[in-house]
Amino acid sequence: MGKILFGVHLPVMGFDSIDHNKKAKNGSPNTRELIISIARKAESLGYDSLSVNDHVVFRTSCLDSLSTLSAVAAVTNKIKLGTSILNIVVRTPVICANALSAIDILSSGRLFAAGVGPGSHKGDYDVCGIPFEQRWSRFNEALKIIYNVWNNPLSEKENDNDIKPSILPTDLVNFNGKYYKLEKVSFAPKPYQKPHPPIYIGTWGSSEAGLKRVEKYGDGWMASAYNITADKFKEKWNTLLSYRKKSSGRDPESFENSIMSMFGYIDNDKYKVNKMVQDILSPALGRPTEQLKNLLLFGSVEECIQKINEFYEAGVKRIHFWPINDFEKQIEIFKKDVVCHFS
Repeated sequence: MGKILFGVHLPVMGFDSIDHNKKAKNGSPNTRELIISIARKAESLGYDSLSVNDHVVFRTSCLDSLSTLSAVAAVTNKIKLGTSILNIVVRTPVICANALSAIDILSSGRLFAAGVGPGSHKGDYDVCGIPFEQRWSRFNEALKIIYNVWNNPLSEKENDNDIKPSILPTDLVNFNGKYYKLEKVSFAPKPYQKPHPPIYIGTWGSSEAGLKRVEKYGDGWMASAYNITADKFKEKWNTLLSYRKKSSGRDPESFENSIMSMFGYIDNDKYKVNKMVQDILSPALGRPTEQLKNLLLFGSVEECIQKINEFYEAGVKRIHFWPINDFEKQIEIFKKDVVCHFS
């Protein structure tokens, strides 16, 4: 197995209804000072990458993902950047393609993943006036549009299932879908990376249709840490590689994966750890305390090493750690005491 990469998920979700975080040393979790301080510290500690997730509204406060990623791109130099994931349905695909291109350009090609998906929070759809039950059918079209505007000149015919449609003699993009229609659209500038940043598709990995979509349209898979076990990840990852080999004949080794939203808090004090999950994460996600504690990086250094090792043996290539409190201290502990075992 190859080396596993480690990144940091920026605290764009503030959990600000909880007193622990209101008293953060540098202000509330999603202030400019704290976000920039965390980004710079992650880079100085040698983390591979930074990522942000995306909500319009949620149970707790959410700092805008693309704005945050742009801000940290401006104050860092080497660390890679990614979305995990960006909801290209509620934000609309052309706007997302334009914003991701800008971040890739302004960071000189540091967008390691354009992680995209339809999201799973109905509230995001309600406030944007889009029926939640249309999320997957809209996502299929949105995904094709992003690919097309990054790879034009291309055109898209209605009901065409191929992501690589016929080439037009011009630089203009046409798309005639059920939900989105483009006519002679000129898209520029293109991303810094050629032909475009890697497209990762986020899914909980629970359906065959979802995995086939990942294989067909993506350069990689993003799995949600609090929705998958190591055993289930291994099963779905092997299925993905099998699909890739059979349908395209491409080298499975070039296909990427990552475990994102790996929440955690590392401490030997079991009572303190349990209190963190119970008071902060459980109400924010609406999940049982014990379930979250078992799935995610909560516990002692040794317990966290064991959990990561299980994912490593299952074939995980990248993990993004998201502490739920004491952010800078936690990413330092994680890097110095846990990551070193996988170098």
